[in-house]
Amino acid sequence: MHEWSQIFSQGFMYAFLEPQSLVCSKDRRSECEQYLERWLKESDREVYIGPYFHQEHWQLIILCPRQHVVVWFCSLRRKPDMHIKATINSVMTKLKKTLSPETKAVAPKWIEVKSHVQTGCYECGYYIMHWIWNIIASDIKSDWSMVCINFSTIGTEFLYLQY
Repeated sequence: MHEWSQIFSQGFMYAFLEPQSLVCSKDRRSECEQYLERWLKESDREVYIGPYFHQEHWQLIILCPRQHVVVWFCSLRRKPDMHIKATINSVMTKLKKTLSPETKAVAPKWIEVKSHVQTGCYECGYYIMHWIWNIIASDIKSDWSMVCINFSTIGTEFLYLQY
């Protein structure tokens, strides 16, 4: 994916999170948090794209540290589990405090982009790859509803649900 983003001249904007590093069970939370903190500080990109595997299902996490926003995609419309959400909130809040020490420490804004719900039990990988492709090919950094536009063959509608 990284090489592909280079083809679109987006390599300076997007970074990819390793799915195996986003495992966030109770006993691995600190590892996940350290990985995210280090990667977000060292790479200094605008958008971080992370496929997330939880309970036998692929979901997609988008981190936008400069905007202090987290975007969540799930083809089953599941909410993020409490461990990954707490970890991301902690990392993003620390990073925001580091970048702007005068600002108050608040959790990032979470946006759940709702699209077509998968009908079977195996399409989740296709959905996240399609969303990633749309994000990079369309140069999306903030209007997350545009990610779902190209699902026209499936008849996707999208809504924002902020929490």
